[in-house]
Amino acid sequence: MRLFPKMSISARMLAWALAITAIFCATTAYLVYQIRNESALTREIASTRYEIGVAVQRMMERLESVQTNIARFKVLEGDETAAQFIVDDLARFGDILRETLERHPEYARQWAPLTAEYTISLTVAEDPGQAFDNDATIQSWMAILAATRKENRQAITKGLARLRKNNIHAYQVGFYGLIVCLLLAVPGSALLTWRLSTHLGKVRGGIRSLSSGETPAPVRVDSGDELEELADAFNDMADKLRREECMRSDFISMLSHEIRTPLTSIRESVDMIADGVFGEVNEKQERFLRIAEKETDRLAGLLRRLMTVSRLESGKLDLRPAEMDSVELVRSTMERLESSALAKNISFRARVPDEPALLVADREHLRQVLLNLGGNAIKFSPENSTVTFSLDQDDNGLIFSVDDQGPGVPESERELVFQKYYRAEGVRSDKDGAGLGLAISRKIVEAHQGRMWVDCGTEGGCGFRFFIPDRP
Repeated sequence: MRLFPKMSISARMLAWALAITAIFCATTAYLVYQIRNESALTREIASTRYEIGVAVQRMMERLESVQTNIARFKVLEGDETAAQFIVDDLARFGDILRETLERHPEYARQWAPLTAEYTISLTVAEDPGQAFDNDATIQSWMAILAATRKENRQAITKGLARLRKNNIHAYQVGFYGLIVCLLLAVPGSALLTWRLSTHLGKVRGGIRSLSSGETPAPVRVDSGDELEELADAFNDMADKLRREECMRSDFISMLSHEIRTPLTSIRESVDMIADGVFGEVNEKQERFLRIAEKETDRLAGLLRRLMTVSRLESGKLDLRPAEMDSVELVRSTMERLESSALAKNISFRARVPDEPALLVADREHLRQVLLNLGGNAIKFSPENSTVTFSLDQDDNGLIFSVDDQGPGVPESERELVFQKYYRAEGVRSDKDGAGLGLAISRKIVEAHQGRMWVDCGTEGGCGFRFFIPDRP
């Protein structure tokens, strides 16, 4: 079951980005809207309500001063100074009232009684106790302003409560919007990346198997995008290669069987003629017969290697592990290769322990590996050089090495040389061979649960090494 609909990778990434962007933009738009509302509400509280409150407070202070000076005037029996204070306070009251109405004309109706004509009677009180009675006009004005102040305070309280509520709501929307964006962005992106990496890893693993010469298993990718198409194309290609490989293996097996019988007859006929069974042969005839014998041996060896490869690929390699002395194996292999080395004036050097190095393995198959490596070392080494056979103890087994002083193997080809039929461009026309020895050798080593690799020095020379565990 697919987690995503069948879409291309770019379409999925675009849809994912648009979803995150849409949530982010919606959250941001709401926050901007809230900020505008809160700015207007704050401006109303800080400007209108605060100014009205201050103006009302100042006017009430003027009216209280007028009331006090009226009482003073009455008590002091017409004090001119008190009368002047009353006039000044009323003038200042009028100025404040006029300035406030100019800035806030919406209060004109409510404050209409404050702007009407009024009369304040300044008479000397006959009874001193009546001097402190409040003036009726001043008292009515004070009541209007007190009502305005109360209303203004209630409006401020409601505005602050509303502002606080909006702030909390905006905080919640912004916080949860951020959480949703993070939940979509981080885990969603991680999931998308993980799926892409997983599917790419499967395809990459198949390509690596193919590049190492193995027949890759089918790559299963169910993503519904280009990666699934790539995996299907790779599987089709691998299936075709698998069928072609089977056909080639069957053909090689068939050809090897068909050629081996007539080749044996040719070999025996050549031997009989060379031995003089059918009559005496001269020196020139014997020389050409020996050449034919040598070529039939070479052809027989090639057929044996082809048959070995066929058995290895079909999993029919029959190992017979037994305890053996690896030191003796190395030395005996060197003896078998000595004649080939002498032909090029190549000397052998053994770097092996003095005491026996016991190992549980198939002796003859490991000998074949050493013969292949030693034969290659002789083939690619210049004359008058040295080939070194080494045996080193590892924690869990033994490392066999064959080092030569030849041209070496370029780093880009160090894995390719182990593939079947592979031969470097520089040796295809100069050296004989079918490119099977190293492939067979690695298969034998891997059958022992070991590994084989190649090391080359910076100044030339090449060393092939393989590790065999103590008890595979």
